[in-house]
Amino acid sequence: MVMIYKFRGAYMKFLLPIIFIFTLSVSASDRDVSIQENIYTARDKVMTALVHIQPVIKNYETGEMEKQAIIGSGIIIHPDGYVVTNYHVAGKAERIICTLADKEIVPATYIGGDPMTDISVIKLDLSHYKNKIHIAEFGNSDTVQVGQYVMALGSPLALSRSLSFGVISTKDRYFSSNVRLPSGERTGRYNLWLQTDAAINPGNSGGPLVDLQGKIIGINSRAQTYANNIGFAIPINVVKAVVAEIIDHKKVIRSWIGLHCQPLQDLEEYFGTNKNSGVLISSIDPGSPADKSFLKAGDIILELDNKPVSARFVEEVPYFYNLIAQYKPGSEILLKVLRNDETYNFKVTTKQLGDLQGEDFESKEWGFTIKEITRQMQVENQLEDTTGVLVVGVKNVGAAADGGLRRRDIISKINNTKIQNFEDFISLYNELTISKTEKILLTIHRSGATRFVLLDLSKEKESDVQDE
Repeated sequence: MVMIYKFRGAYMKFLLPIIFIFTLSVSASDRDVSIQENIYTARDKVMTALVHIQPVIKNYETGEMEKQAIIGSGIIIHPDGYVVTNYHVAGKAERIICTLADKEIVPATYIGGDPMTDISVIKLDLSHYKNKIHIAEFGNSDTVQVGQYVMALGSPLALSRSLSFGVISTKDRYFSSNVRLPSGERTGRYNLWLQTDAAINPGNSGGPLVDLQGKIIGINSRAQTYANNIGFAIPINVVKAVVAEIIDHKKVIRSWIGLHCQPLQDLEEYFGTNKNSGVLISSIDPGSPADKSFLKAGDIILELDNKPVSARFVEEVPYFYNLIAQYKPGSEILLKVLRNDETYNFKVTTKQLGDLQGEDFESKEWGFTIKEITRQMQVENQLEDTTGVLVVGVKNVGAAADGGLRRRDIISKINNTKIQNFEDFISLYNELTISKTEKILLTIHRSGATRFVLLDLSKEKESDVQDE
């Protein structure tokens, strides 16, 4: 009996680890099956609302207007056919064709956009569409966790209805205000970004980032160049607010006072502030409301309308910009400011943030393209005012190239006639083109200096005759 008991004891000691390992394996297998089923369910909820977008955009960078077909993605968010996508996908579109999940093709119209957050809205023309469209469901990006499973859907490299899988790498990625869209506008001033390792490639732009409940938590926007699986999406709570504004007003209306901030981290002791208290002004735009109210670089804003504000870390700076942006333009705000160990109160009247970029125009006969100078372009390029027009591109062969005109020159006069604005340039260009004037003298500003550029159109006529 004793021998049998020992044998059974040894047998049980041997058997228990096997049972434990088998239990762990079954548990892990069940968990994998559960994740897989969630992926399928989430995929089916969103894929039917996915849109493959083919906009035709105008490009003026080469010195002539060129039409280009690009690829992007979008997601249907409203029964009336509203689709959210990126501004850099649809914001400059002349024509938009969309392919729905059932592979049917429908046209769409551009409703409006917001380059600051890289969001735009288009509307499907469903007048001849016989099937029922499916609507995606918004989630809540404020509850997103680092490490959370997500899926990125879209048309990477024009491969429509594609899905990639990954996790949230970080939920509060900050980009400096120097980051620009492919169309040239600055972006990211008013929001942080979700970072994911789910593959995002060209063509994914505008597609949804989805959780395992099949809810959209972000709109895919960009990927890090020369990196593997580092992609970024605009948080859906930002998207919801922006989309509502675009549908109502065609654009997002923001207040602006013309100040720029930097994080206070490691500078509190020098400026004499407590941690987690205050916003440091790093610079102020000349002529802006902040400038006219006598705010200065180096001031610390302690309160905005009697409410404490803080931007100790770089991730807090967009939130402060948003606090000001959300006021109705023309509002008077009260800033409590620390300056040289003394506190002061400043009243500042906000203005509406203007368009980031102006309209484009092709001077076909002269061989270059120009852009209207907006107030925001004046500030960004540190120009004295908004008079004149900006040279966008110069053709490699033509009168402008021969005369030495360069990209980013500012044209202030044509044949000694002052160019106040975009309309003045077009009017004078048309007049001189109709009259077939062969010698055009441009007064331009380049790197702070004034120069003259002569366009000799007679040479082009001689060249045309020889070609014949």
